[in-house]
Amino acid sequence: MDITCECAEMRTSVGPHNTIQLELEGVVLSGTVNTREVLNQLDGAVVLEWLAEQGYVITHQEQAA
Repeated sequence: MDITCECAEMRTSVGPHNTIQLELEGVVLSGTVNTREVLNQLDGAVVLEWLAEQGYVITHQEQAA
């Protein structure tokens, strides 16, 4: 996944395990996303709840083994 970010203000700090943490304000994101990469990270129940809130009717749910 490639993400480009523009922001009005940025603060950095060192997080656990020597990772860098960024705190951004006034953020605009752009870039390219592999949809399948993102979908694997989503909670299916949350997605179904959001779809229901958008007016979609879920008539059949099945979980893979």
